[in-house]
Amino acid sequence: MARARKQSSGGSRSTTRSTSRKTRTAEVEVVEEDEGFGFEEGIIFITTVVLVITFLLIDKSRGAYGEGMFF
Repeated sequence: MARARKQSSGGSRSTTRSTSRKTRTAEVEVVEEDEGFGFEEGIIFITTVVLVITFLLIDKSRGAYGEGMFF
């Protein structure tokens, strides 16, 4: 059969420790981002457009042989 555990005095020590600790707060600096299209976003956009156009042009050229997916 299972026995009930007795309360030890260690439990009361942990509650006094937690109440005596000082609370620490961290300061956070809010930085506002620039609105608009930056250099990195522009490079990503242009690269994506070029890759899509390249895919379509290669597919069109393969379409002449009957192997294209769209053409």
